[in-house]
Amino acid sequence: MAIQTLEPHLIDSLQRSAREILETMVSMIPQSIAAEPEDGSRFSDPVIGLLGFTGTRAGTIVVRTSEDLAKTIAAKMLMMEPSEMTNFQDAADAFGEVVNMLGGNFKNAWVAGGNQMELSMPTVIHKGNVTVRSDADGCLRSRVRVQLDAGTLDIGVHFEAKD
Repeated sequence: MAIQTLEPHLIDSLQRSAREILETMVSMIPQSIAAEPEDGSRFSDPVIGLLGFTGTRAGTIVVRTSEDLAKTIAAKMLMMEPSEMTNFQDAADAFGEVVNMLGGNFKNAWVAGGNQMELSMPTVIHKGNVTVRSDADGCLRSRVRVQLDAGTLDIGVHFEAKD
């Protein structure tokens, strides 16, 4: 099975987008942002943000983290203290917006290359399991890992095989 990774300029764009969004919209400075292999397409994480897309190719943007970091990101985005974020549902809404912003920035890089992309509404799953369709020949998948003072955020892009 031949799973490929995204082109280097798209990975660079994902890294720049992560830095820009976290610094400007969430007021969190990443310690590091590194491209890492995305070994699978099944995820079991405390918080999983999903953003499906169609167009030139279909796929899913998958953003994964801990519950504490999701609450911290949401609180900072809403200009609150993390201790004030007691309801995960409120955190899920704000975290979903971060997933949406990451997807929108990735879309801009993808479309700049002459492609088309339509984004769905973000979905945030709390303590769940997710499988996306990126295990067949011809699929593309890549991930960047963002290390923050409060924890780790994984941002993956999974393209399904071309029809």
